[in-house]
Amino acid sequence: MAHSLALVVALVLSPQPGSAPPGKAVVVEAERLAEDAMALGPRDTQGALAQARRALALTNEFDPTVFVATGRKGEVVEDEFQAARLAYGEHRAILYGAVGSLLVRQGDTKAGSRYLARAFLLDPRPSRGLELARAQIALGQGREALGTVRKAVSGVASLSREAASVVAQAADVARLPSAQAEIDRERLKITLGDAVSLRDAPVDLPRGTELSSTPVFRLEDVPVNLIYMAEASCRHCSADLAELQRLVPEEVRVLILPEGDDRDAAVRQVLSIYRYPWPLLLGQDLSAQLGLEPRSAMIVGRGGWSAAILKAPFGRELTTALAAFERVDVQESVPRPRWNRRPVDRSPLPSPPGLLEDGLAPGEDEPFPPEFDAAVEAYRAGDYREALKGFDALEARGDGWLLPPEARLNRALCLAGLGRHRDARRILLRTGDSRFEDAIDETLEQVAPPGP
Repeated sequence: MAHSLALVVALVLSPQPGSAPPGKAVVVEAERLAEDAMALGPRDTQGALAQARRALALTNEFDPTVFVATGRKGEVVEDEFQAARLAYGEHRAILYGAVGSLLVRQGDTKAGSRYLARAFLLDPRPSRGLELARAQIALGQGREALGTVRKAVSGVASLSREAASVVAQAADVARLPSAQAEIDRERLKITLGDAVSLRDAPVDLPRGTELSSTPVFRLEDVPVNLIYMAEASCRHCSADLAELQRLVPEEVRVLILPEGDDRDAAVRQVLSIYRYPWPLLLGQDLSAQLGLEPRSAMIVGRGGWSAAILKAPFGRELTTALAAFERVDVQESVPRPRWNRRPVDRSPLPSPPGLLEDGLAPGEDEPFPPEFDAAVEAYRAGDYREALKGFDALEARGDGWLLPPEARLNRALCLAGLGRHRDARRILLRTGDSRFEDAIDETLEQVAPPGP
């Protein structure tokens, strides 16, 4: 609400419709400078980087009136303010992206990745995500790069060749057994959600496993296998097998797994009556070893390195899953040569550090530099001038650890501590590209002047 009120006041005082907003020319100039800097980069990286930094500094302050169309009386609602902030974010992403790209070109990949990450946060289009992922790969952050690609292509129907290449590089840096298996997982999670259970590879059948039609077989002999586990009573087999016959393409090999050893009479009878051509999968305690429940189907592809489980009744979900396994985005031999022979790490990726308990904004990653810890200590001791000097110095380093909007938030808190509440509120009201935007209103209350 504080943001909205500020926007209403700003628009009432803004020029009438038909006159150009005074800040629009600055926005255009900043984007032009960034574009020219990118063109200059191959010839003069240092000069180009300096120009890109100037462009970024030009629009540090968020003026909503520049990014939203006003009505006749300058009245706005919250939706229009949010639209203005989104437009500002897209503009700032151009500038952060230019600085980040040029830092990477210069060889300072860590600093560059921080600016690229902010550009991707503000404008999460695929091209920005892939550029950030390549920087993360260069830093040896394979899992982080895979996470970035997931976000970058989450709304994209088909994976581009460039994106598939980045996934393959990230898989090697993370030392995973298969890049395609990672793509399969994300594709199935997006399209099927909780309807599918994903299994980490490899699916390894024990020694002595055979088919009723042949004593020798391997999962990798065909691109995609479907293992259906039948109930011992086979009460629902007829319906389930009829669905499989209707939905499963001919090129997919269907294998029927009895619920338990020596309990296959009922399913054999159904297969015989309806003349289904599918063999039984036979082996000691196979159902337990595969972790399958009756009336479930395990789809196994990529030579056993990608697997998903669906439960009956089958329908669109099975068709969707089979289509995912039939797609090939990455040409690879599995396991990949750089696999570390360990289970894939599925633990959550670390998030950027959150606001400190007193509202101060940390930088983009941990550990915190000693200069930041010293500035925080000074702030908590009431030495706001010293704290302000420390935060400003961290921003001025230009390594992207403390980016401009977070430095502004800390500056506002220090100014409020010095009694300059009006200046502090102005800084916060004109901050629109922080990763702590949701906390800005709270901070505005925190820096409100004392009294009624």
